[in-house]
Amino acid sequence: MQEADFIRLDRQRRLDAVRAEGEYLGSRAHGGHRVHLYRMDGFFCELWMRLGWNQVEWIEVARNTEVLSDYVKLDLDGL
Repeated sequence: MQEADFIRLDRQRRLDAVRAEGEYLGSRAHGGHRVHLYRMDGFFCELWMRLGWNQVEWIEVARNTEVLSDYVKLDLDGL
């Protein structure tokens, strides 16, 4: 699925696409949410879940490279 097609989907269909095609890459905390990063075919998307809930609040395409860097955690101790 291409990014433009993904953007046109409603939340449930985006979730279905992420479950079927997405590759989980990592998670981060942001405010009252747990945000999960997935790689799709040619783009990244974030799946936002409010802490304490067991449901997806929203899913969006992640284009901001500064936000994407929040998922990278390097342990340089001992190098």
